[in-house]
Amino acid sequence: MSRRRFLALAAAAPIGLRGGGGAHVPAIVVGSGFGGSVAALRLGQAGVDVLLLERGKLWPHDDHAQVFGSESSIDRRMLWFQLLANYPGLPAVPMIPYPGVMQVDVQPGITVLAASCVGGGSVVYTGVTLQPPRRYFERLYPSGLSYTELDRVYFPRVRAMLSAQTVPEEVYNSAPFTHTRVFDAQFAAAGLPVERTPSTFDWQVVRRELAGQVRPSAIVGESSFGNSNGAKHDLTRNYLPAALATGHVRLGALHEVTSIRREAGRYALAVTRRDEDGLTVEQLELTCDRLVLATGSINTTRLLVAARDSGALPGLNEHVGTNWGSNGDAFVFRPYTGPVGPSQAAPIVSTAMVDQGYPVPIRAESAAVSLPGQQPVLHQLSIAVDMDNRGVWRSGLGGQVGLNWQASQSDPALRSALALSERVGGTTGVGSAAATAHPVGGCPIGAATDLAGRVHGCPGLYVLDSSLIPGNVGGANPALTVSALAERAMDQIVQAGG
Repeated sequence: MSRRRFLALAAAAPIGLRGGGGAHVPAIVVGSGFGGSVAALRLGQAGVDVLLLERGKLWPHDDHAQVFGSESSIDRRMLWFQLLANYPGLPAVPMIPYPGVMQVDVQPGITVLAASCVGGGSVVYTGVTLQPPRRYFERLYPSGLSYTELDRVYFPRVRAMLSAQTVPEEVYNSAPFTHTRVFDAQFAAAGLPVERTPSTFDWQVVRRELAGQVRPSAIVGESSFGNSNGAKHDLTRNYLPAALATGHVRLGALHEVTSIRREAGRYALAVTRRDEDGLTVEQLELTCDRLVLATGSINTTRLLVAARDSGALPGLNEHVGTNWGSNGDAFVFRPYTGPVGPSQAAPIVSTAMVDQGYPVPIRAESAAVSLPGQQPVLHQLSIAVDMDNRGVWRSGLGGQVGLNWQASQSDPALRSALALSERVGGTTGVGSAAATAHPVGGCPIGAATDLAGRVHGCPGLYVLDSSLIPGNVGGANPALTVSALAERAMDQIVQAGG
């Protein structure tokens, strides 16, 4: 499907919403990120009428215009309803609240980042499409989940749908990837093997950037707030248009689900509909027979904890809200002397898995420094395999759901990241584990749900997003694992009829 056709279908009025104030549909999927997009497509292919609700906007692409803000061009399009730009590393610039592409959720001990746009995390991540090593997966996940099945069937299916490929050699050798080659050389000199990482960046668009044919985006470090020129194969280029093409899926952008309850054998959702500037247009109540929650770790968990504790979904068990983690995220910036490029390209194309010699095993990734005037600096994004440190989401005063997490729970990941930086770069650099871009857990698979995401105690309710992950992916970024688990779950759900 062409992007023009996709945008036209996406802009159509969602089933029964406008001019009403309420509607009933057979199935609602909440969230258009990796899990939600998989669910919408597979339900649509099975002939189920689906309303796909997304709180954020559907953003266009443009070869030459700057559609999104960026670290070097801060504006309201970047952040979800913020008065100040409180994104880690950015100055606290005043902002007009707006439905921007990134939510910044400040919790005790950690700041959590979550996407807020059509396509979810696929719009704002760095394209990494890695599966966790078997040795860690099998220690973290329930025994009934077969790594062999995921490896043979579902990881390859998702990589094919997302067009994930390793970086072409001539792109890797271009000037904006100088920092990556330095990173690789440092690890090689330390005797640590580096692997080329499958990425969902569109290398043809990156080539056009290098040739000066489109506005630079990927090659100048843009990614965390989207690529205006469509330099990533995000979900608006694959799963989502395929879902809409079934004729059974409608997309309701700028529709935020604020609460859920079960009554008369149906699920009822309170929904706020906004206009393009984020102003509330109306409050809706929608009902459905089947409900898929896929709004990401913190937002799915919040909805469920609030519904359980208020009595709206009393069947939810004690595991809801538990086993939350930061995926061991740590960020280290270290200086180096040597060649520099004109900019640092955003795609992460090299990683190294280091299993021994540190408090916890760690995967290091060559990320970009996108702010001008900070070279020569290398950014080492690290993901630790932390088996122990987990947080819990609980209801507090006024029914607000918050995270119980101590800053010290990030220490093993940070100590490992700094020690690894010292080993490969000769300096620990400056490190932080006070934020995570990969929140996982809160509705752990095999505990709060069965192995296909069916929520215990709530017939017809499913969770298919990063909240299923048991607090740590196991040495990988979440995108591929979340998508593969969703694909596996949907195969079982469709085959079983629920």
